[in-house]
Order: sequence, then C-alpha cells, then structure tokens
Amino acid sequence: MRIIAHRGFSAGFAENTTQSWDAALAAGAFAIETDIRFSSDGVGVCAHDADLARLFQRPEQVSALPYAELAKLENADGARIALLSDVLSYVRDGNRVLLDLKEETPQALDRLWQTISAEVPATLRPLLIAGCHSLEAVRFFCAQGETSILGFIPSPEQAEAFWHAGARSIRLWENDASPALVKRLRSLGAEVWVTSGGHGTGLAGGDHTGTDIAQLAQSGVSGLLVNDVAMATRRAEALA
Repeated sequence: MRIIAHRGFSAGFAENTTQSWDAALAAGAFAIETDIRFSSDGVGVCAHDADLARLFQRPEQVSALPYAELAKLENADGARIALLSDVLSYVRDGNRVLLDLKEETPQALDRLWQTISAEVPATLRPLLIAGCHSLEAVRFFCAQGETSILGFIPSPEQAEAFWHAGARSIRLWENDASPALVKRLRSLGAEVWVTSGGHGTGLAGGDHTGTDIAQLAQSGVSGLLVNDVAMATRRAEALA
C-alpha cells in the first residue's frame, strides 16, 4: 500500500508547508500532496480552501489578493502560504508530488503548465501527478503527455469516464471504495487510490483511525491519502 501525504504530514504539521512535506517524506510517504490555487496576479500557491478564513481568520478569497499580500499572512502556528514553485522543487529532488488542482479554468491550466515547464526538467515530469477534478483537465494533461494523471472524480459514477479520458489512476473516498467498484476499475487497468475518512465515515478527510487498510489492500486499492503519515506507514508495513 502506497501512502500519500494529504497536504503533507498534516496531522502533526501545518498543512501544505515545507515542514509538512519534509516530515512526510521522512516518515516514508510514497508521495506528497498539495492543493494549487492562484493569486489575483497569477502566482501559483498551495492552499486547500478557496478563502482564508480557516487558516488566517481573513474573509477574502485566495484568488482576490495579489501574492504580495498573501505572502504577508501568518497563522497562529507561524506558518505561511507556500508557493507552487516551492513544491515543484521536491520534484526536482526526485520526489513524487500530487497536485490537487483547485482551479481548472483554461487560464489556470495554462499558467500551471507554464510553471511546470519552466521549473521541472522533462525527464522528471513523470514524478508529477496532476490531480484533476474535471474531464477537461484530464484531457489537458493528456495532451501534454508528460505527467501522471489522477482522477479526483466528482462521483463514483464518473470513474470510468475519467479513465477513458486518460486518467490512469482514480481516487475514491473511503466510503465509496466498495470492493465491487474497485474490482471494476482494476479490470479496466486503473490504479485505485483512496482518501481515508470523509463523508459517511464520521472523520475528517485524511483521518484514518478507523480505516481498514488491510481490507482496502485486499480489494485492490494501492494508494491511501492520509494526514498521519507515520501511523499509516507503520500499518501498511505490517501488511507486508
């Protein structure tokens, strides 16, 4: 079972920061994951929420402020917003990085690809995983032909459409990852990843205190997105 660090080692460190990514890799993560948005002046930043309320107690949208303003923000833990270029440096160092694309307009996709092209050598781009929420984004990255593609499918019913569009890996929520669905996707040739917790589990996305990792692995799931990388890694290693 591959362990993917959901917003980094976010159970113990500020999410989407270099500290959380470093800790995740030190704990044995297969890949680090982060969320990508753009400032009002087109700078790529690592931010899960559309607004700044939860982390910075500010009402504005991330997309409403220029990067110079975003860069001044500091949360209660002293964490600041990281740049897209910060996380791409991990790819240059030979690490796998999953980008959860929170903005998938044509303009956002073009900006993202321009940054990737400028900062990641072509030989290392297969280490980069484009996490796409729309078929349009899947097709965009298929056309580039240089990165891996994960389908963050909006609903289980759309899984096969994402596969046929070019997403060779499919992400399911834990509550949606029935053995029957996993088997069907595996029969197509898809790799299946699961985000632990989330709707129907009583846990926040990425939490996995009740996740049956052994059962997921037995059903054919090969990747698990989690917040506590160290705990998940220990549990996954116990399966070997």
